[in-house]
Amino acid sequence: MGKSWMMLDLAIAVATGGKVFGSRVVDQGEVLYLALEDNKRRLKRRINKLFGQQPPPGLHLSFGWPRLNEGGLEELDEFLGERQGIKLVISDTLAQLKPKTSGRRTQYDEDRRAGDSLIPLAEEHDVAIVLIHHLREMPSDDPFDMIHDSAGLIGSVDSALVLKRQRGEADAYLYGDGRDFENPVELALKWDHSSARWAVLGNAEVYAMSAQRRAILDVLDSSDKPLGPKVIHEMLNAKGTEISEGAVREMLSQMAKDGQLKNPRRGQYVIPDSTEDA
Repeated sequence: MGKSWMMLDLAIAVATGGKVFGSRVVDQGEVLYLALEDNKRRLKRRINKLFGQQPPPGLHLSFGWPRLNEGGLEELDEFLGERQGIKLVISDTLAQLKPKTSGRRTQYDEDRRAGDSLIPLAEEHDVAIVLIHHLREMPSDDPFDMIHDSAGLIGSVDSALVLKRQRGEADAYLYGDGRDFENPVELALKWDHSSARWAVLGNAEVYAMSAQRRAILDVLDSSDKPLGPKVIHEMLNAKGTEISEGAVREMLSQMAKDGQLKNPRRGQYVIPDSTEDA
């Protein structure tokens, strides 16, 4: 959820030479946005919320496009040839663009052929092509395994981004990996309802650690007496923060060293300047 808003924000940022994710500056270039699951009214309402006015001049919108095997590939080639200023193509979604399943090939082969057919266009016209796709509902430790029918698609694209909502203070995490990444990327994101934009909070692992610290502070703030690691661990789990008791003990010790907590008695912790520590 939220991937269409994210990609539309990216399209507007590129078309205007603006920023995306709150602070990331992008190079300016024209954009072709294939809104294949939206109608004109809904998309223009979204653009007005993101941009404050009608679509910028460099943003080309299309609400219908032939499937790749039904003339869509040739039409895209011709469109990009006539408008050489286009640097980004976004298809929302891939399911509406790729050939319908014929039954003569495996799902892997169908997806691989769809992705592979776009590679020559991307190279010839020097454009980035983003294919928005759905995730499977079944969770996985590896976010990229959640891409629906992922094996063929992952094999055909240069890189993949997975927007995954998580329980916790960050509204979602964005995972990125592929040929264009020196190292896999995991970012914590925050959704701003007023602007309808995603903003990067920072590295996912670092953010998760800071979120756990805030959860510990909340537990201690709700208590009228010092608490030990075992009780804090039980209260954290009751509130939905899954962390081992050993990790809690280590984090409490480190928070005390950092000045976030004090331990007036051995094995007991309070927030500094609280009434219990006075």
